[in-house]
Amino acid sequence: MRKFALGLGCAALLGTASTSWAVLGVVVSEDFESYADTAAMSAVWAGFDGVLETEIDFDFDGVPDEVGNNTASHPGGVVNAFDLASPISASATEWIKLSVDIFDDDTSLIPGFPLVPDNKRMGLGMRSVDPLNGTTNIIELGMWNNPTHFVHRAVLFDSTNGVPNPSWQAFDLGTEAFDIDGSGVIEPDEEAINVNRFRGPGWHSYSVIIKPDSMVFEFDLDRDGSIDSSAEYFDIPHTADGFSQLRFGGPSNVSSSGGGVHFDNVVLEIIAADAPGLAGDLNGDGFVGIADLNIVLADWNNGDPPNDPIINPLADPSGDGFVGITDLNVVLGNWNAGVPPGPAVVPEPTTLALLGLGGVAMLRRRR
Repeated sequence: MRKFALGLGCAALLGTASTSWAVLGVVVSEDFESYADTAAMSAVWAGFDGVLETEIDFDFDGVPDEVGNNTASHPGGVVNAFDLASPISASATEWIKLSVDIFDDDTSLIPGFPLVPDNKRMGLGMRSVDPLNGTTNIIELGMWNNPTHFVHRAVLFDSTNGVPNPSWQAFDLGTEAFDIDGSGVIEPDEEAINVNRFRGPGWHSYSVIIKPDSMVFEFDLDRDGSIDSSAEYFDIPHTADGFSQLRFGGPSNVSSSGGGVHFDNVVLEIIAADAPGLAGDLNGDGFVGIADLNIVLADWNNGDPPNDPIINPLADPSGDGFVGITDLNVVLGNWNAGVPPGPAVVPEPTTLALLGLGGVAMLRRRR
C-alpha cells in the first residue's frame, strides 16, 4: 500500500478532465503493487475472500495485459477491511474524497437475456466502526442487483430534515440502443435500453466528496476522465464518529450471486473545501509554470515496475502511477494559468527543449 501523509496546508493538485481539488493530505493511496501475494495483501486488508491478481486478461483475448498492474479481486461475501490509524471527519475547511476503480467482467446475466446484468452485489465501502456506538456513516460505491447495477449508497447518517438516507441509488446514465437478442438488428424495443442495465466488460471509476452536511457522488462509466453521472445530497451530516474503516467485497458482507469484480486505485484524501484546484499547479503556488514542469521532469519515467519508484508523488498529477507524457500534458494543458508568484524564471535547457516539442500536449504515453 502506498500511503502518504502530506502536511496540511501543502497543496497537491490532481490533474484530470473532471474537477481537480487542492489535496491537503493523502490518507490512503492503494494500487496493490507493493504486495508479493495474497497473504501479504491480507495482512494489510484483513480478510480471507479477496485475492491479489496479476497478469490478468482484461481484454478477453487470451493474452494477459495487466502484467505489473496488480488488482484485488473479490467474489463477494465477507469483506477485506483496512482500519485507519485514526478516524477522519469533514469540516468547514477540509472535505473528504474517496475514489476507486472497479472492473466488471459482466458475468452477471439474466438467463434468456444475455446482455442484461443481474444480481451482482459488490463495492468499496467506508464507515465508522466504533466499539461503543456501533456502525454508522456507511458509504458504498459499486454494483447492486438489476436494474440499478452501478450505484452509490449513504446510510446510517444523521438527517436534519427527516429525509431518508440514499440507499442503493442508481447513477442516471440515460439510454442507448442495444442488440439484446443478438440478431444484428436493433428492434424498436431495443432502441432505448437503460445503460445502467448493460455496459459490457470494462473499468469504471467512482468517487464521493464528503462535506460536513452533504456529499457528492460521481461516476465515470468508461474510466476516461469524464463524469457521466453525479448525484448530490444535502442535509445529511455524518455523526461525530467520522470514518474509521475502508473495505472491499460484498457490501456489509453479503454474497454476490452475479459474480465478483476487481478493485484498484483506492484513494482516500483530505481536500480543501470550496475551491477547486488549478490543474497543473503541482506546487500549489497558484500558477502553472516552470516550477511545476520541473517537478515532473525530476521524476521523469519513474513509476511502474521495473522503473525506479516515484520520488515525489506531486510529479504524477494524472495518478496513473507513472511519470510521463500524461503528466506533462496536465501541466502544459494549463500553461501560464493563474497568477505568477514572483519574477519570471528562466527555463532550463531541458525545459526549453520539451516546450519546443510542438503538439506534445496531444501525445499519450504508451505503456
